[in-house]
This record gives sequence, structure tokens and C-alpha cells, in this order.
Amino acid sequence: MALTCVVFFLLFFLSFACILGLNDSKIKIPAVHAFGDSGIDAGNNQYIPNARAKFNFRPYGIDFLGGLPTGRATNGKTVVDFIAESAGLPLPPPMLSLSKAQLKSTLTGVNYASSASGIQSMPHKTAKLFVKVLSMKDQIKLFKKTTRSIKHGFESTESFALHLSKSLFFINTGTNDIGVYWELDLSPSFYNVEDYASNVSKMFHKHLTNLYRLGARRFLVNNVSPLGCRPSYRHRIPHNISCVEDVNRRVATFNDLFPKVLTKLEKSLKGSTFILCDLYKLFEEVHAQPQTYGFTNVVDSCCIDVNGNQTRECAPGRTPCIDRGTHAFFDPFHSSQSMHKLWFQRCVKNII
Repeated sequence: MALTCVVFFLLFFLSFACILGLNDSKIKIPAVHAFGDSGIDAGNNQYIPNARAKFNFRPYGIDFLGGLPTGRATNGKTVVDFIAESAGLPLPPPMLSLSKAQLKSTLTGVNYASSASGIQSMPHKTAKLFVKVLSMKDQIKLFKKTTRSIKHGFESTESFALHLSKSLFFINTGTNDIGVYWELDLSPSFYNVEDYASNVSKMFHKHLTNLYRLGARRFLVNNVSPLGCRPSYRHRIPHNISCVEDVNRRVATFNDLFPKVLTKLEKSLKGSTFILCDLYKLFEEVHAQPQTYGFTNVVDSCCIDVNGNQTRECAPGRTPCIDRGTHAFFDPFHSSQSMHKLWFQRCVKNII
């Protein structure tokens, strides 16, 4: 009887570990290229003059290698960093940090993400607030520059194409389009949510097609998390239940288009693979059962923000919470390193 219980427990544990991606399997990719926003920005905005969306000060980076801020909008590593580590690759450096010589020798992937960016170019009012950042279109232009630089490190055009086809293209964008841009510039006086989401999804289709034309074949695309459950919304907008449902409905309208876009792309682009990471569902599950995932707080920011009311970025130099490993959010907008690791574990099983 005891042996039966032990066997049952082991089978249950292995099954549960597989579900969460907790096994020690390595991702077999030669490079990872990251495109998106502050969710995965490794510090590109530090190199953009006058850009306001920067996270290059403590307490950001407090749990990163060396405890120094890098421009990542979290306390430590991001999901992209965890993917690179699992593949045995260096952490993808921010594109704008590389010299021409460094770019030529960077064959294992680059991070093009830019905080405050989106699928579309930044609208007028938002641009006045954040100044210039790298839109998805800008990031793809920089990837084109990368391909021109690194292709000389391969024996032939065919070997370079094979390298790109096996590389992972990690896409995390849309949050600012459906959140910040909508609220500051594109309110219902201009669009209804359905038409707006449709227009942005068409733009997204075009961007991913352009990446394919540059050699990308293996895509992991994240949808938008339930923004109405972020501390910034919970503490700013009155609501009757745990999250701001009006915001989440807007996100859901946008997310509903993702599978259709990716299916259409995979059917039309020969040799392509598009994997959807359901980030919305992951956050939804964490909010519903935080302790199952090791969290004790999914409501509040870990750091003390500038305004002191959980609506702005972390206040420079202020000590964050001690138990940040059990917080889902590090600041009012961005996930903690622990949440990034769970994000990696949930998505990685699809790309091994």
C-alpha cells in the first residue's frame, strides 16, 4: 500500500511539473530575439535621448546579477532572460547598447524591446508624455540591421537562413496599444473597442509578416495580460470586484483576435510556426489561486511608488518589500521576477 502511494505521488508530481514546465529540459535554439514593450525591455530606452520610460535606477534590478539596475522594469530577470539561460545562451543584450563590432559578433540573439512601445507608432498625446521610443516597426528595422551585420559570420546564405529558422522570436506587445494609447489618445470618441482592436491586429499581422520575410520562422507570441488586475488600475479606478472588469473586457476583445491572426499567418507563410502563450489565462489563474503558484500578494506593488498610491513607477532609492519573491507585481505595472519565472515555465513547454 505504501509503495502504491509513493508511485502515485511520483506520477502526480511529474505530471504537475510537466504542466508547469518545471522539468530540467533545455530549449534547443541557437538564438532568441525579443520584440515588445517594458514587459521584456532589457534597457534599450536608456540609450534613447529624453525617453521617460526608463528603469535604470534602484530598486529596479535589486535581485539581478550584481544587484544593479539594467533598465529592466522588474527586480531581477525577465522571461526572455530565463529562456536564454535554459537554452545555454547569453542574456540577449539591448540592441541600442551594441557597437557595430559587437553587433557583428552577437549571434545568439538581441533584445529590441522598448518600454512604452506598442504595435502601432505612439499617438500624439502619448508621445508628448513619453517622448520617442522604439515602436514595433522600429524594432523590426533594427532586426533587419542585425541580419545584415551577422550574416557574414556564416559560411553561406543557406547556413544563415537555417540559423534564423531555428532561432526563437519572442513577441510581447499590445499592452500599451490597448491600455495607455487607448486611454490617452484613442478614446471612444474616435473608435469603438472592436474596430480599434481589429485595426491593431491587422497592423500586428503585417509586422509579423515582415519578420518572416527577414528570416524569422519560429515565433512565440504572448497575448495581453488582464490589465484591470494590475495594482495601477486596482488602486486608481473604483471597482466592485477584485479587478477592473471594464479594462479586462477591452483586453479580452483584443486577445480574441490573436489566435485568428496567428492561424492565418501559419497557413500563409511556408515553414512558419506560431505558438501562442496565453498570458491572460496565466495571470487569471494566479489571481484566482495565488498560493498554488507560490504567491501571497497579487494585489499590491512590492516597491513604494513615486506617488505613494500604487499608480506610478518605483520611487528611486526606496527599499522594496522584503518578501518580493511572493509578490506577483514588483511595481504597479510590471511583474516581479517570480512572475517572470512562472511565465517562462508556462510557455517553455511549448518550445522545447
